[in-house]
Amino acid sequence: MIYGLALSYHYTGENKFLTGAKRAAHFFLANLPEDHVPHWDFRAPDAGEKPRDTSAGACAACGLIELAKIVPQAEASFYLRAAEQIIRSLYENYGTWGIPEEEGLILSGTSNLPGGVHIDTPLIYGDYFFVEAVSKLRGTVLQLW
Repeated sequence: MIYGLALSYHYTGENKFLTGAKRAAHFFLANLPEDHVPHWDFRAPDAGEKPRDTSAGACAACGLIELAKIVPQAEASFYLRAAEQIIRSLYENYGTWGIPEEEGLILSGTSNLPGGVHIDTPLIYGDYFFVEAVSKLRGTVLQLW
């Protein structure tokens, strides 16, 4: 939602999209656990272990980077710093760098917990958004969407 609304504002200039992106970003950031990588569902009951969703974290980081590009500088550093924290945690805590048999880049993606599908596993779109965020944090200015 963060990424989509930030892009919608980028292409339309309509303030409702910027407002929505900021609200979504603040909700997302306020609900992150200590390692800055979201659980599969922020509103899931606390009973039992909630799996992480690294793909959601990577996509949100991309959205936060885009949001940082369209807000005043005083706000931009807040969003950019949050994106950097998420990507650093994904790299340090969920990267597959020491697992040669693993085909994905980041572990612990979850797409459908209730359906029992793709739980705690690398997801191709998580890898994509992780690479996109790293690229943008390293200075790529190419608008991919």
